[in-house]
Amino acid sequence: MDKRVTNDQPLYEQIKTAIDRRIETEEWPANFQVPSEGDLAGEFGASRLTVRRALRELQADGLLVRVQGRGTFVIGPRMQCAIFSLPDITEEISVSGGAHSCRVLQHSILGKDSPGRNMLQLPPEDVVFFSRLIHLEDGTPIQLEDRYVNGAEAPGYIEQDFTNVTPHNWLLRETTVTTIDNTIRAIRPDEDVRNFLQIDASQPCLLLDRSTWRDGIPVTRSRFIYPGDRYRLRSTHEARTNRILSAPGKGR
Repeated sequence: MDKRVTNDQPLYEQIKTAIDRRIETEEWPANFQVPSEGDLAGEFGASRLTVRRALRELQADGLLVRVQGRGTFVIGPRMQCAIFSLPDITEEISVSGGAHSCRVLQHSILGKDSPGRNMLQLPPEDVVFFSRLIHLEDGTPIQLEDRYVNGAEAPGYIEQDFTNVTPHNWLLRETTVTTIDNTIRAIRPDEDVRNFLQIDASQPCLLLDRSTWRDGIPVTRSRFIYPGDRYRLRSTHEARTNRILSAPGKGR
């Protein structure tokens, strides 16, 4: 049993971390039914509201899924994959002979109380930009992009028109990144994602979660969701050195 940890993290974040660890180690394997909110509240010494927030955010992260009338279940552990060279989605579409277009769903500065600020773990006074875009190939949605950006590292981000240039290409020119972390996992999309990508409830999706830093300072956190039947991930390795030679796929 996890004990409540006394640190600077809010209790709901501590609960998220503990549950995430159980999923990573497969103490809670795929399809495991998560204990009730009441049981978790008793274990962590928290209110049901605090537990509910932790579970809701883990659902948004693609680790849990809530089935109406049955409960909350584990989707499965995350797959860690080193991907260093993913081209911009416009390049991928161009290579396949398609035409790229983009719809901007949101492009704004997050308020100080917005839960989305937790994606970058910056101080409350720091500016965080957020954009949500749908990328289409010949009119068909192939990628939902959620991007959180440290305003201090990319002050001109909020002024850009991302129907003319992708965030990837603009940030590549305007920011310096020293570290990239990628996480890939299969998810069951929620209703909003299904509507954006024009898929039904039976269609699985692939989530690429990417974080970048400059010398330890968060620069971006990006989440790309792809319909499972419209995206393929491929990488080629040199066996002796384990050096990735190429990793093509639609998205970055």
